[in-house]
Amino acid sequence: MTFTKVASVSDFMEKRLKRVDMGVRSVMIIRLGEEYHALDSTCTHEDTDLSRGIITGEFITCPLHLSRFSIRSGEVDNPPAEEPLHKYDLKIVGNDILIDL
Repeated sequence: MTFTKVASVSDFMEKRLKRVDMGVRSVMIIRLGEEYHALDSTCTHEDTDLSRGIITGEFITCPLHLSRFSIRSGEVDNPPAEEPLHKYDLKIVGNDILIDL
């Protein structure tokens, strides 16, 4: 595993979501309570930027066609998307948020 720093815990004092562009990949870091999750930021249905979506509970809803994904697992909860989002391994070291790309 190769972990790369993508954000800081302090970035999330008031925000719940941050999009990070990693070359050709866009990743969302989402804070749920005291937990952090890293998922692809592109909807698997129509390549829409999910970081502009709506977070409700433990789900993020695509702003284009309302596909809904679990933030904890990346699984589809509501179509039209059929493919889950890729979920990245994440760890926190001090104030740094690192993900395995």
